[in-house]
This record gives sequence, C-alpha cells and structure tokens, in this order.
Amino acid sequence: MARPFVFVIMPFTDEMSNVYNLGIRPACAAANADCERVDEQIFTKTILEKIYEQIERANIIVADVTGLRPNVLYELGYAHGLGKSVVLLTQSIDQVPFDLRPYPCLVYSKIPKLKSALQTSLSHILANPDEAATSTLRSKERRLRFEIMAKHIENYLKGKPFKYVSFERIRENLNSEYTDDLLLRMIDELPDRLRRVKMKGGKRGLGRVLG
Repeated sequence: MARPFVFVIMPFTDEMSNVYNLGIRPACAAANADCERVDEQIFTKTILEKIYEQIERANIIVADVTGLRPNVLYELGYAHGLGKSVVLLTQSIDQVPFDLRPYPCLVYSKIPKLKSALQTSLSHILANPDEAATSTLRSKERRLRFEIMAKHIENYLKGKPFKYVSFERIRENLNSEYTDDLLLRMIDELPDRLRRVKMKGGKRGLGRVLG
C-alpha cells in the first residue's frame, strides 16, 4: 500500500534549505509519509503544470509562507481551491495575511520544534481524514457566507451617497443577525474588499476598499 504523499510549497532559498531537509522531511518520514518539493522532481511539463499535478495528487500540502513569496501564495490558493488538507508554516505570525489566519498555522523559530510540531499535525490529519475533510468544508462554507455578506453590504453602499456605514445601521437596514463579531470576522476574511472604520461617537463601521 502506497504511503501518503505530502507536497511541500516553500521558498527555494539557501536560508530555507535546513527548514526542509532537517525539519519538514524528517517530520513527514516520522509520520510515515513521503514528501517532495517540485525542484526535486524530473519532468518534461512546464513547472506550473507539474505543481498543479502534484497538488492534485497530494494527500496533504505543507506550505511555508515565510517571506510571503507570491508563487507560494498562488500555489497555496490553488490547494485551498481544491479543498486539500493544508498545514501552514511561518517564522512570524505577523507575515500571515488576514485571509489565511483562520487556518491552523505552526509558528517556528527553531527547526527541532518545527519537526516535532509538524510530525504531530501530520499524524493527526492522517489518522483523522474525515475530520480534516470536515474542517476544509467548514472553511469553504465560512468563506462563502462572508462573501455573500460582503456582496450584500457592497450593493447597499453603492446605492448610497455615503462611503461608510455603521454596524448598527447594517443591522437596522440589512440583517439583524449581523453581529459585531460576525462583521469583524468578515472584514478580516476579506481585507481586499472591506475595511474597518470608526464612525462618529466611536461606533464601529466599515467601508469598501476601492481599487
């Protein structure tokens, strides 16, 4: 029986080589899984085609977002779009974008601690595939709900002469179930569309992010 396959997305730099060779690879082996990066493979397709293929084939994606490399974020988005189980890694939580913060993330400064934490995470996911699938589904459902909320609010603002709207007015005119907590989480999930603002009297509000 083939062992589970972990595909690793990360920067290919000298500074990150020990993270992969001494942290990620041993953690995967200890969790009884095989792992590879695309630069370790031989192929005749374009590199992007190979990355797509490996993401689709993988049981788990490990993505190190340290440095916020555009290619890492692009590939991570593709993995999320396919509903893959993803383990995020970073050397600084401050580098993790708002829309990724709802996902579990292992923050590390020392490689031995990374190896131990990642092994534990991978072993848990592999031992509980239904739980991982449910978690991914819930993340998708949450994202869809927030996108519907945002569209509702954006349409409301487009038809008004003002640029901002208070949470209180949103509940009065759009949906009484849009609590402050729910609206704040929606803004954090969709920072490219909506932003927090402080209204007169210190009331919470939001405004559209205009490109």
